[in-house]
Amino acid sequence: MRPVHTSAVIFAFGGNALIATSLYVVQRTCRARLAGKWSPWFVFWGYQLFLVLAATGYVLGVTQSKEYAEPEWYVDIWLTIVWVVYFLVFVGTIARRREPHIYVANWFYLAFIVTVAMLHIVNNLAVPISLVGSKSYIIYSGVQDAMTQWWYGHNAVGFFLTAGFLGMMYYFVPKRAERPIYSYRLSVVHFWSLIFIYIWAGPHHLHYTALPDWAQTLGMTFSIILWMPSWGGMINGLMTLSAPGTSSERTR
Repeated sequence: MRPVHTSAVIFAFGGNALIATSLYVVQRTCRARLAGKWSPWFVFWGYQLFLVLAATGYVLGVTQSKEYAEPEWYVDIWLTIVWVVYFLVFVGTIARRREPHIYVANWFYLAFIVTVAMLHIVNNLAVPISLVGSKSYIIYSGVQDAMTQWWYGHNAVGFFLTAGFLGMMYYFVPKRAERPIYSYRLSVVHFWSLIFIYIWAGPHHLHYTALPDWAQTLGMTFSIILWMPSWGGMINGLMTLSAPGTSSERTR
């Protein structure tokens, strides 16, 4: 029942919120309709099918036993197809924009889409025992499997539950506050520091294990440095609610 619960909260509730708001925001910040006539509907209904396949599999005991990556190979392949179409719809909409500037919220949404795709594909590389059976075996083993799993697990949090929701913040907080984002420059620093630092922090899930000491130290070091993008986003959001940006940044 735990995978059903965690998947419902993260992938069903969170995933639908991210897909819905990203497609809403990208149209309005780009002043363009979504790319593709039926593709957005395929993304929506295809994602719902993924959720149903995953949840029914868990209840029936069909699982890879990889935390946050429990669905078996046939569900993983279906999600990959849906996610590629989602990426094409999002990027296609940006490509046809009538607004020359790409608003910062779209950077975070795009980082979420691209990185989650990379994490999902690499972590779920597996060999099915049969094309008509649900069971498969991950190509990694031992500490390599653990490292790959927590590279995925940590960055699923970092890009699914952090970067994507920051995309929401950068659009909806200024919109509801009826003022521009507090600092455009800080949003640039926030974005690139988050993207480059978060991806290295996964080994902190594997302290005191067979993982080499240098990898554990690397993960912990980058985890400590993560305070910078964390505080950067917090300050930008809170200051947007409490004070308007400078006149030079209003033009952004």
